[in-house]
Amino acid sequence: MTPEERQQRIREVADRLAERLAEQWPEGDMHINDLEAFAERMGQEVQREVSERVLREHAEHQEGNQTSCPCGGVATYRRHHALTVVTAAGRLCLRRAYFCCRTCGKGQCPADARLGLGPANTTPTAQARLAVLGAFSPFVQVADLAAQLGLPLQLDIKSTERVAQAVGKRLQAATLCPYGVTERKVALAVDGIMLPTWEGNKETRCAVIYEPDWEAGRTPEAEAGLRKEYLATTGSRESLVRAACARAVARCGPQGLLTVLGDAAALDWVDLREYLQGRVAAWVEILDFYHVTERLGKIATAMHPADPTAAAAWRTSMKKELLDWGPRKLLEGLRAWDPREATAREVRRVHLGYFEGQQERMRYPDYLRRGLPIGSGAIEGACKHLVSDRFKRSGMRWQTPTAEPVLHLRAALLTQPRLDLRPYAGGPVAASA
Repeated sequence: MTPEERQQRIREVADRLAERLAEQWPEGDMHINDLEAFAERMGQEVQREVSERVLREHAEHQEGNQTSCPCGGVATYRRHHALTVVTAAGRLCLRRAYFCCRTCGKGQCPADARLGLGPANTTPTAQARLAVLGAFSPFVQVADLAAQLGLPLQLDIKSTERVAQAVGKRLQAATLCPYGVTERKVALAVDGIMLPTWEGNKETRCAVIYEPDWEAGRTPEAEAGLRKEYLATTGSRESLVRAACARAVARCGPQGLLTVLGDAAALDWVDLREYLQGRVAAWVEILDFYHVTERLGKIATAMHPADPTAAAAWRTSMKKELLDWGPRKLLEGLRAWDPREATAREVRRVHLGYFEGQQERMRYPDYLRRGLPIGSGAIEGACKHLVSDRFKRSGMRWQTPTAEPVLHLRAALLTQPRLDLRPYAGGPVAASA
C-alpha cells in the first residue's frame, strides 16, 4: 500500500465517522445514560469500521501463487475462501487466499496463522477476553457476561470452553516469573483439595508463594503487597512441589531463608532436600497452626466427652502453651493420659504418634520471634480461590484433561490479575500427554 492509498483509506473512515456523528449527535437535554450509550455506540462503530478495513486487507493479502506445505511439498493458490471470524469488534467476514498441495492433497489458508486464529475462528484479543471470563465464571454464563460488559463476543458454550482451555494449555507450558529476588521473607505453603470429576473426587494440589507481612491490612493494596503467586495441578505431588520450589527459590535467591508451611501430609509429599538443598541458604518446615488446633479440638473432646466447657478450656490453654513454649507440655500430657474408652484410646494413639513425629516442625515460639508465619490462611485461601470458587459450584463435574488447563489459567490470573493473555492465544494446541 502506498502512502497515498493509506491516507485515502484514513480519510474514508474519518468521513464516515463524521457523517454518523452529525446524524446522531445529541441535541438538547439528555440523561447521562443516553449520553454514555451514544458515546459507547460510536466507539464500537469506530472499532468495527477500523477492524473490518484493516483485517480484510491483511487477510486478503497474497504473496505469490505458491507457499510451502507442512508435508514438505509446495501448495499452489486456488482461490479466495470466505470465513467468519470472531474479533474483539464482533463477527467479521474475511476472504483469505487458499492454497492446495499436490503432494498430500491438503489445503491451507496461511492468513489464518498470520491472524492467530484459535478455536471457533477467534482472534487473539477475542480469545484473551473470553478466557478471562471463562476463568472466573461458568462457561454457560460467559455470553451473558460479555453482553453486560458491552463486549460483542457471542460464542456457544463449547467453543468458549475450548478457547479457555487452549489459553490455559499455553500458560501451562510457559514459564511465568512475575517476581524476582526479594530481600523480604518468602513463604511457600502447600495443601490439597478435592475437585469433583465424573469419575469421583480427585485431589488437586495447590501452592502459594508469598512475602508475609504481619502488619498488612485487609485492603486490596495490602493484599497486592504480599505478592502472592499461585500454582495448582491435578497431576502428581512431585510436579507441583518441583514447580513451587523453583518459583520460591527464584524469589529467595541463594542467600535467602524460605519458610515452608503445610499440614503433615502435605509437608511429607516429597523430600524437600531434593529441590532446596544448595539453592537457598536455609529453609524452615512449619506445621501450620490451624491444623494443629483442629487436632487439639479432637483430643479435648475425647478427654472431656461430657464437659464441653472443660474441653474448650483445655484446648485454649494448650494453644497458648504451644505458642509460648512449644510442644513439650502437650506431648507430656498425651503420654500421661490413660483413657478407659476404646475410642479415646484410639484418639490418644493417633495424635500422640502424630505430634511426636512433627515436634521438630512445632517450634512456634522460635518461629514467632523470627517473624515467620505459622498459619495456613494463605494456602486455605489459595485452595478456595483456585478450586472451590470455580470448580465446585452446584452440580459441576469435570474431566481431568479439561479441568487442568483452566486451573493453570486461574492460577496465572490470580497471580497477575492484569496479565495480557494475547501472547498465549493462537491456533490449535497439541493434546496433553
